[in-house]
Amino acid sequence: MKTSKKIPNIPKEYLRCFNDSCVRAESCLRHIAAKQENTSEETLSVVNPVLNSGTSCKFYRPDTTVRMAYGMQHSFDKVLAKDIAAMRKAFLRQFSNSSYYRRRNGQIPISPDEQEFICGVFRSFGYSDENIFDRYEEETAW
Repeated sequence: MKTSKKIPNIPKEYLRCFNDSCVRAESCLRHIAAKQENTSEETLSVVNPVLNSGTSCKFYRPDTTVRMAYGMQHSFDKVLAKDIAAMRKAFLRQFSNSSYYRRRNGQIPISPDEQEFICGVFRSFGYSDENIFDRYEEETAW
């Protein structure tokens, strides 16, 4: 099988699969990542090809994209001052201090599950969950 699809930003330690005979290789992120040029890495983490044959490979990752959110700079603009501290406390319990602020400032993506948590906090305080995030991008679901 020949994999020609290119996916940007493969995580450095992402597990790769070089099993060309796998029936799901063309749609597997691990195989697509393995077939891309790996000239910048001295070592790679690789799936043992003996263990990943057939359709029940536990290492299979479908080539799908998800809608990642970035930034929450204006999320508290319409929140009452009396609710801000309690809402922020809920976020800090979930993400930790630096992790929350990196998400809020758009430095790291906010996954769909994290988006749902954040929207749930806004809804639990009686606020709309619309226009919380600054922007969205479709990204590979590693």
